[in-house]
Amino acid sequence: MNAALPNLRPLDGIRVVDFTSLVAGPWCTRLMADCGAEVIKVEAVGDGDILRHAPPLADGMSRVFAQFNCGKKSISLDLKSPSGLALARRLVEKADVVIENYRPGVMARLGLDYASVVAANTTLIYCSISGFGQSGPRAKQAAYAPVVHALSGFDHVFMQGQGGAGAPPVSGIMIADVAAAVYAFGAIQTSLVHRERHGIGSYIDATLIESMMSLIGIQFQETQSDEAVASRRFAPVRVRDGHVIIPLVSVPNYLALFELIGRPEWKDEFGSLKGVARNRHTIEAELARWATDKTADDVERATVAAGLPFARYLAPADMLEDEHLRQRGSFAPLTDADGDFVVLNPPFQFSATSCVANPRVARAGEDTADVLVGILGVGEAEIMQMRQDGAFGS
Repeated sequence: MNAALPNLRPLDGIRVVDFTSLVAGPWCTRLMADCGAEVIKVEAVGDGDILRHAPPLADGMSRVFAQFNCGKKSISLDLKSPSGLALARRLVEKADVVIENYRPGVMARLGLDYASVVAANTTLIYCSISGFGQSGPRAKQAAYAPVVHALSGFDHVFMQGQGGAGAPPVSGIMIADVAAAVYAFGAIQTSLVHRERHGIGSYIDATLIESMMSLIGIQFQETQSDEAVASRRFAPVRVRDGHVIIPLVSVPNYLALFELIGRPEWKDEFGSLKGVARNRHTIEAELARWATDKTADDVERATVAAGLPFARYLAPADMLEDEHLRQRGSFAPLTDADGDFVVLNPPFQFSATSCVANPRVARAGEDTADVLVGILGVGEAEIMQMRQDGAFGS
């Protein structure tokens, strides 16, 4: 860390107004908070973000919500109230970045879309995250991650990888949300650099479907080929006490494997990319035979010593105890009414500064008064009048 600037983080001084809920938007804004941005989460009066009610809960606080929203301030505004909406507009005028993940058209109806607010904040960076984008036939279609997984081609490619038989995979991991959040985060940083260099803001239209399509870019090229092409698939290897994965991707990998499984003569016969491709099934069958009577420990020792890629299939509970991740600081400790737990830190680290999760998790609307007074300069009498006008709910 730079000794002269020990506490300076990359996004210190950047103010983000966050009109997001669930996963995609909140993960993007949490990464910004981890990097030092002041993130003000605008929540609906009453229940707030849906994730606030996702178990496990401790004294009404959701650990899932904490994962995606720690380090942010929370204000509660009734955007159906003219007074609440006016406060939201004033807050946007003070923002460097606005991020929203409502269905397309919602922010325009509120008068909070980019076209409506940019005149009052010409250097604003405004990012909309949606399933299918702000235009096109599907723009206003409901787009939760499982819908996007199916429509993007991802589930089809995944099913083909399992042999193509049976039903499509069951969706339980919000891949589309996380992928879109990360692309939006990168686009926002690019826009901040653009503003720094050229003095202008920008509008970003980030989508879940195009984020998912980027994950199967290889398959998009294969499907346009006149030849029958299939990308390399990596199957689990059965061992005596379960399964492991030994993904072989290069000729040196295969040459090391041939020695390991007692087939050194294959180096001459199969020891090229073409030789491997022609004889892959034979090689994989021999690897399976070699591993079948060995434990995962046996196979790990042998493959790692041979310089081969290897992994066990671990569960999240295993990762919480993983010494490598502990030493890297991959988790940030938090505490709630039920005790200590951890959330994930950002999947990147900087040499000159620290970007980690802030352990504070705000209750819905907890920072409303502080934000109104500290950022908008609203006096107590005005707050009382706004309360009477329904800005903070009935």
